[in-house]
Amino acid sequence: MPKFRVGLDALLIGLRREYRFVLASFAASGIGYLGSAAAPVLVNALIDAGLDHHQAGDLGAIELLSLALATVVIAPYVPKISHRKLAMSGTMMAVLGLSISAFSVDYATMIVGRIATGFGSGLAISGANAAVAAREDAERIFAIIWTMGGAITASLAMYLPRVVEGGEYPLGFGSLVLLCLVGLPFIVWLPPRPGASAQSAAESVEPTATPLESLNPDLKRAFGPLVWMTFVGMFLYSAAEQALWNFAYNIPIEAGVDPELAAQILAFTTIMGLAGGAIAAILGVRLGRVFPIVLGCLLSVTGRWLYISSDTGVTLLFGSLLWGVGFYFVSPYQVGLVAAVDRKGRAAVASAAAFNFGYAAGPGLAGRILEYMDREWLMLFIATSTLISMLLFLPLAIQVEREARRARAPAAGRLDAG
Repeated sequence: MPKFRVGLDALLIGLRREYRFVLASFAASGIGYLGSAAAPVLVNALIDAGLDHHQAGDLGAIELLSLALATVVIAPYVPKISHRKLAMSGTMMAVLGLSISAFSVDYATMIVGRIATGFGSGLAISGANAAVAAREDAERIFAIIWTMGGAITASLAMYLPRVVEGGEYPLGFGSLVLLCLVGLPFIVWLPPRPGASAQSAAESVEPTATPLESLNPDLKRAFGPLVWMTFVGMFLYSAAEQALWNFAYNIPIEAGVDPELAAQILAFTTIMGLAGGAIAAILGVRLGRVFPIVLGCLLSVTGRWLYISSDTGVTLLFGSLLWGVGFYFVSPYQVGLVAAVDRKGRAAVASAAAFNFGYAAGPGLAGRILEYMDREWLMLFIATSTLISMLLFLPLAIQVEREARRARAPAAGRLDAG
């Protein structure tokens, strides 16, 4: 067989595996994106149905706390568990929880549904994160997945308000069940073994890329002091994010913005986020990790401040642009930072716990601030948490960059010698 035909077949097989892996990883972590995307609209629907701010916020907090606990429980075992089975079982559990929520007629039953949804989501996301963390191009894959998640978020932000108008929250939860069932068959493409994803990465990596070994293969180093500082940074950043996101539809309406315009601007936030995620996917780590993390955090905190303080459509629109671009740009680098430390996936799964403990804390705290205080206090909490989180990310980012340069130097020397 001619050499060019062999090379073409190898390229097509590599691309097919690449697309299948990305699609499977997105489907596995999709329940997390769906829940996050629907949260602002569902919170407003629950308030319309008779709940107050802090009750609606607590439901979101309970779901995300369950998600975080699931990732904590499963993190030590991910190197030994099938990523595919973990993701599929978690998604089915989340579907059960969403179904319970859709048929809930009282607050206690709704809590049960949110717990089941959160725990199942945590298992599914753990399977996806562990598979992606095993790859040397983890930041790029996370960025692609976040961009795809942004497209789903934008679509839900545009159409879900019409579905749940007037407090019809059962239809909202039912829509999420349907989307989960659509994505479930694609999870079969997720690698069945922890080692399979690493092999796939080696086969599909670009020729110009320089593969790096896990910087910290030892468990003790993988969860060293700098990593724990990064986990705290993830907690603070996500608490600030979810504190605003859960009420991102309700806040502009209460400030006097037309509900239809508020929904359109919320969708615009995620559409602009697609640009941020796409830029991160294209750049990868070409500019390192320190600069993208600083830039993304500064963009997101500026956008959040403008969004929550505005009472006009123009200011709200500009704030949503900066917020969306910053959040989707920086998030893959935050997760990829700990993935570079431990390619076995334990730190990446634990990062989901750190993020979701923050996601759980944010809505409950924001609900109480809005119920008993005012928007200025919420603005102060969001700005302070975001900036402190940025400072906590930097030490590990600097260390990872330093070790990456050291790892590349010998390889460059060998190429020059050859």
